[in-house]
Amino acid sequence: MTDLSNIVEILAKQALGGQQQSSQSGLGGILGSVIGGLGGSQQQTQQGGLGGILGSVLGSLGGGQQQPTAQASGFNAQSLLIAVVPLVLGWIQQNGGLQGALAKLQGAGLTGQVQSWVDPNQGNSDVPAQQIQSLFNSQDIEQVAQQAQVPTQEVYGAISSVLPQIINSLTPQGDATDPKEANNDIQNVMNLVSGFMK
Repeated sequence: MTDLSNIVEILAKQALGGQQQSSQSGLGGILGSVIGGLGGSQQQTQQGGLGGILGSVLGSLGGGQQQPTAQASGFNAQSLLIAVVPLVLGWIQQNGGLQGALAKLQGAGLTGQVQSWVDPNQGNSDVPAQQIQSLFNSQDIEQVAQQAQVPTQEVYGAISSVLPQIINSLTPQGDATDPKEANNDIQNVMNLVSGFMK
């Protein structure tokens, strides 16, 4: 088992402001609270795929009202962090799973950072937001930014915070971590998230 669900659970709790209802158990319950609870009367979209998942997560986190400013929307930094989790996990899947994503990151000049994220004995070194801009689909980023009503730079900033944590959580045994197990865990979390969107 990787630690992916733990890190997503921590981010979700932060998005809820640390207030976790006692009736919620495990990652599923907490994600349900984040995705369902913050949305108020927000109607769920029936879109499929990553766009639909992100739209629903962001719509729920942002509250029912479409407001012109980020602050008025009820969106905060923690909410943005949990909102980019499906984007990051989807990106890992699109690049052939954990091994493919690591190779892509290393190819982008992030070899030292990637090693620090994978090695359980090292601290996670940060990745500058501008270094990951070329890795992610600008349309996906634009969509998140529009729905969260924040500048695209804030979305890249959130990704640069979340990506090291996710890679670290997917590699608890460092280089010896079984990539199949990591990829299964990614799929499980994605299924959980999309399950709440239906």
